[in-house]
Amino acid sequence: MYSKARIAGHPIHPMLIALPIGLYVATVGALLGYVGTEDPFYFRMALVTNVAGVLAAVVAAIPGAIDLFSLPRYSQARMTGIKHASFALLATGLFAVSGAVSWRQWDSGSLDATGPLAIGVVGLLALVVAGALGWSMVQTHRVGVRPTFTKSRSIPEAIDEFEEIATPPPVSNGHGGDHYFRQ
Repeated sequence: MYSKARIAGHPIHPMLIALPIGLYVATVGALLGYVGTEDPFYFRMALVTNVAGVLAAVVAAIPGAIDLFSLPRYSQARMTGIKHASFALLATGLFAVSGAVSWRQWDSGSLDATGPLAIGVVGLLALVVAGALGWSMVQTHRVGVRPTFTKSRSIPEAIDEFEEIATPPPVSNGHGGDHYFRQ
């Protein structure tokens, strides 16, 4: 199924999710840096990357929601998409809480990274599950992937329904090779 939210035929959601993922990992890395060095720079860097990651995730969720709600109801792809969105929202919510806890300490003299770090690690675990489910949507259910048919002379240009993109079974050509379409 083609993605409904796309630019020049390319789905927008996969383009945008790299930013919050990187910022969430940088948040946990910076908090670990603060725990190791007790340099306030790392704590403040973690807060900035945390807030930026949450904002980027909200932006990435918009085309993701458009694609999710365009999937056929009661399909396996939509069920997987709902699980993917749930874990992604859980991760974003956890990082929002982590950022709020860190924000309260921004101007204080004593910085404690224990809570934000624990919440961030759980958020990364939720993000890994969301990523695995997102990959399953692409790899298994072919969501957001332009359908192509091997050894075909024509590629369908306007397939929008999920059920229409099944590849036909190979047909033997009688010459020792299998072809997808009789010629």
